[in-house]
Amino acid sequence: MLKAEKLLYPLIIFLFAVILYFPSINSPLILDESYFIQRNQVSSIAQSPSLFNKKSYDGFYYRPLPNFISGISTLIFQYDVPCYRVFNILLHAIASMLVYFFFLLLLEENSRKNLIALFAALFFAGFPLHDYAVIWITDLFERVMIIFYLAGLIAFIRNRFKPGIYSMLFFILSLLSKEMAFSFPLIIALLYYYFGEKKFKIKQSIYALLPYLIIMAVFILLRIILFNNNVFTAKDAHSAGTLMDVVKNYFIFSGLLVFPFFLRELQAFLIMHKLIIAAIGIIAVSGVLYLILHKMKKDSTNFFFILFVILTIAPASRLLLRWYLYLPSVGFTGLISYLIFSSNFKQLKFPLIISISILVIYSFALLHEEINWVRYSNDSITALKEFIQKNKSEIEKTKQAEFLTIPAKIDDIPVFQLAFDKLFNFYFDDSSKINVKVDSKSYLADFSDPVFLIGKGNNIELKQVDNNYFILFNNGKNINFAQVKNRNNNIQSLTLKKSELKNKILYTFSNGKFYKITGIK
Repeated sequence: MLKAEKLLYPLIIFLFAVILYFPSINSPLILDESYFIQRNQVSSIAQSPSLFNKKSYDGFYYRPLPNFISGISTLIFQYDVPCYRVFNILLHAIASMLVYFFFLLLLEENSRKNLIALFAALFFAGFPLHDYAVIWITDLFERVMIIFYLAGLIAFIRNRFKPGIYSMLFFILSLLSKEMAFSFPLIIALLYYYFGEKKFKIKQSIYALLPYLIIMAVFILLRIILFNNNVFTAKDAHSAGTLMDVVKNYFIFSGLLVFPFFLRELQAFLIMHKLIIAAIGIIAVSGVLYLILHKMKKDSTNFFFILFVILTIAPASRLLLRWYLYLPSVGFTGLISYLIFSSNFKQLKFPLIISISILVIYSFALLHEEINWVRYSNDSITALKEFIQKNKSEIEKTKQAEFLTIPAKIDDIPVFQLAFDKLFNFYFDDSSKINVKVDSKSYLADFSDPVFLIGKGNNIELKQVDNNYFILFNNGKNINFAQVKNRNNNIQSLTLKKSELKNKILYTFSNGKFYKITGIK
């Protein structure tokens, strides 16, 4: 029975993750996915080692392992999009099983370790904020990194909380995947402190931690020497934030973990009431920390889970992107499961009812978001293909296409937010590259929302409904927009001079369709 249980629980987790994300295979290539596939394309396996070279598209990063895996998968899948989606799902399912094994080993002395590990993994598999990290092909970095990261932690625990070949090897592989792996030595220190020895010994703890610190130092040094890369450069987006931005992001990240449902209405409320939200966040976090510290003498495991979240967020804390919660959510889902099953309920049915209820809520929220991914991505690509078919001959003559505005996101689902020029050329399906310019992008509540173009004297005004807004790109290079209406730091209305549009072929998006702007004199 024990052997059957060890096999049954991982199988349940794997199948749950696969079934839950299976609808996403119907989503076409959007965002920068086509570019990600193309950029890592190699003609044969013999060429695949070249993907470990520093590439211009990596910018200030060095993430060769996901690039290598991407190159191999492209050789196998070509442009069969469902294959990439299935591959994404399988990686997530594997990561979910590793979450189970991690907590099963970590909580070896707990009588309910199997149930705690099972539901922690199921919570992770169905966590509503993981849609980007799992569905988005380009975020292969996150999926590969977390697999080697968790494998390294498991290897460390299995080696009786001592550094070993396997844990160090997995750490190196996670470093070659994404910078969030820089938190690995800190988590090793936590594991040793809370679980390694009954009586903490400084000398032994240094021995346990030192090899991982040396590996990280050597890795950073090689990046600096070989690629003139100092991890987070002044030009990198992760270095643009201030200390206050980091603090603010930590509170928002914490809020998203507790309430993992990214709603447009909630986003607008947060923007309008920043001080109130910050105050509530500070009070809530202080209260939780007080309760945990108060009980720390009896059970310090809760504190480990919270520190896991805090430390794994640290490498990405300067930029607020929700897929950064993929790794930290391991600690959070572990905390939820541990609190539920370590409660004072004598009967097991109450913790099970609570856990299943949370899992049902998570699953329905994730499926709703996933269905929107499929719906809006298909609608957007259908509209783009219809536009290309209608205007192909005209665009081929000029070899360029300039868009006044396109949808970046629809109801928080990204469609054309990144690398629209690459995506346009991919679906244009022409050997000659089209020069694509985008002057602004819109956030829409629904695919059929209108973007109004209103003529006012010598100007044209672009307007959207109140809960939608524009984001400006290339401002001052192609067309000079003048901001007209600003609500809650979102630009709802823009103005531009008709003289700047004269003799130009311009396209735009409204009511679910792309169309050409005509009649400008």
